[in-house]
Amino acid sequence: MAAPRLRFLLDTNAVITLEPFNGSEEANRSTLAQFLRLAREHAHHVVVHPANFDDLRETVNPEHRAANLRALEKYERIGEPPLPDELIEAAGNPQPGSNDLRDVRLLAAVTAGAATHFVTNDGRLIRRATRLGFEEQVLRPAEALALLRTLHPDDPPAPPQVRMVMAAELRLDEPIFDSLRRDYPGFDSWIRNKVAPDPSRRVWIVEDASGGYRAIAIVKRDDDHPLQAGRQLTKISTFKVDDRAEGEKLGELLLKTVLQWAHVQRVDALFVTVINDDAKQVLMRFLDTFGFVNVGRLPGTDDEWVLEKNLTPGADARTDPLAYHVRYGPPAVASASDVFVIPIRPTWYEGLFPDSPSLDGTLTLPGFSDVEIRPFGNALRKAYLSNSTRKSLPAGSVILFYRSAGARGGHGAVRAIGVVEQTLRSSDPSVVLSFVGRRTVYTAEEVSRMCQSGVIAVLFRQDRFLDEAWSLDELVAMGVLNGPPQTITQAASKEGRAWVLQQLSG
Repeated sequence: MAAPRLRFLLDTNAVITLEPFNGSEEANRSTLAQFLRLAREHAHHVVVHPANFDDLRETVNPEHRAANLRALEKYERIGEPPLPDELIEAAGNPQPGSNDLRDVRLLAAVTAGAATHFVTNDGRLIRRATRLGFEEQVLRPAEALALLRTLHPDDPPAPPQVRMVMAAELRLDEPIFDSLRRDYPGFDSWIRNKVAPDPSRRVWIVEDASGGYRAIAIVKRDDDHPLQAGRQLTKISTFKVDDRAEGEKLGELLLKTVLQWAHVQRVDALFVTVINDDAKQVLMRFLDTFGFVNVGRLPGTDDEWVLEKNLTPGADARTDPLAYHVRYGPPAVASASDVFVIPIRPTWYEGLFPDSPSLDGTLTLPGFSDVEIRPFGNALRKAYLSNSTRKSLPAGSVILFYRSAGARGGHGAVRAIGVVEQTLRSSDPSVVLSFVGRRTVYTAEEVSRMCQSGVIAVLFRQDRFLDEAWSLDELVAMGVLNGPPQTITQAASKEGRAWVLQQLSG
């Protein structure tokens, strides 16, 4: 579903505030400038009205009058809706040509639907609007900015190794773009003329030590669905990992970044088009692994397919917990999931989750840690080994990784959430290593030592990081734990399980 397009009508004083004609610093200028930037970035309309022009024609200073009127020309102009008699009467039948009548004309644009909101710093006008019943539609500049920030949250920080850039910054001579040019003639022109000027596009890159591009993703917030007229959703326009980066899990790292952004921005669905040739079969299988569904051939082509991923479960959402997560996440956990807590040492935690926020709420900056980021840290699909005596965990179970230290008070806490794919119990290092493949954080020697006591290997998918860590005290109070976990532990009570799933359902 496309994001709603609002229409903000500016009061004359707001227009003047945005234009420093006399060199002075108007109050609210920064707030209005931020509001205007966000409105334009997300394709909302910022409009003016004939009454604004009438207002400014009364400016005494000819130079200021001309400058003011030129400023209005920067904005889309709406027409003059009819003035309802009841509105004129409620305003006290203002005199023709008066400032009061111009106020009523502006408010009439809201009642007629020509604007969804009216933005003003005029306290007198706001009080008048409140008396006339327009309290919710008339906004001060700070309220208008707050509304847009609520509708369009700030982009989340990218994981370590990933950097968000402006499209205009891209170096198009990088080798990673060569195959894109072969597949899509006019690629360079598309970047310069379509992507770079569009503030709603998002571009993420992964660079090597010398600054060369290893991977890139470009996303367009709202685009027409190629197979369903009238439907808009978010398009992954470009998703490319350099051939030299094979084995580094950069595809999963990029997809993790895109899905994290989509969750914060409340995106309903994503789609991508993929040419169906031998070279793209790996990409097709990769996307299928993460819940992208082939919904048909791109019109006008013989070999390009549309793949879609729904991020909003409907009434027919799958009830199988693992299938549910794959189809709609990450993040997504099914209400039928079991819940387990897995204690994990800080060293292993930092290796598995290099992009995790700290437990105590402080900021960890990428590049300022001595933990090497390796392929298993980049991945969405990971593995964990434990000497727990538990034989298995049901597929689709929610796992809370309890980092054994680092929270306030010296206790552990939960910040990372996973969903179980499958488990294996064995004492044979070869069997375990074959099962976990390249997912594990452990060396072969460490696996061998662990297998002396028997190992449960857990393949899981990273679901999310909690906004605020769950402390030991909170987990005990809510019935999830009875005390510090020493081994893999199922939720201590039905109430604890229900609390976890309710917290993760938002």
